[in-house]
Amino acid sequence: MLSFLRSAQPPRTNNARNNPITYDSGRSSVKFDKPNSDYIMTHRIPPTTKENGVSIVAPPFHYHIHQDEHFNVQSGIGRFYRGISKEPFAVLSDEPSGQRKASIKAGRYHRFENASETEDLVVDIQLAPESYENEQRFFRNFFGYLDDCREAGKPPSFFQLMVFLHDGDTPLAVPMPWEWLGKIASRLLLWSAAFWGRFILGYKTTYSEYYEETKSR
Repeated sequence: MLSFLRSAQPPRTNNARNNPITYDSGRSSVKFDKPNSDYIMTHRIPPTTKENGVSIVAPPFHYHIHQDEHFNVQSGIGRFYRGISKEPFAVLSDEPSGQRKASIKAGRYHRFENASETEDLVVDIQLAPESYENEQRFFRNFFGYLDDCREAGKPPSFFQLMVFLHDGDTPLAVPMPWEWLGKIASRLLLWSAAFWGRFILGYKTTYSEYYEETKSR
């Protein structure tokens, strides 16, 4: 193991007992519901601004290998993207005549963003089939690490992120002219980078400050 080659880890904030967990200096949050609820968690994503940038809770293009993803907007307005299209396939909002819900099948590229310049986007999320502790472990570690890097003014380690993403069966979407080809490239990148990060650099899939099964309920 060549752990001396890896970048310095930021000080870790102990959020293992917290629910909801706040990020971005309190602007963003993730709240977990009980197992077998209609939606496993709720994300609060603030508007993107010049001062604060994009929330760490706003996801990049990615896909889930084994799970469908379902969304329900509680408040605000969000643009939801699928595949390689530059146009959203759905705009969800809390407006009386608006669409509130949308779904993404397993294996499809997707991301979503806050479409408002003034209001938070509050969106319920369910991954099916549900894997409650795996979801808690992945999201608590992934967002906790990103937020601690932001707080410390350090860039996150690509290899640490890939170790988390591999543990969550969630490849980043490699941009390609064809989605099927991008999915192959995404899986290869995930496997190789996660292997290097975990077994060569010594990054872990979980840290006790972010997640402990007996504390995170």
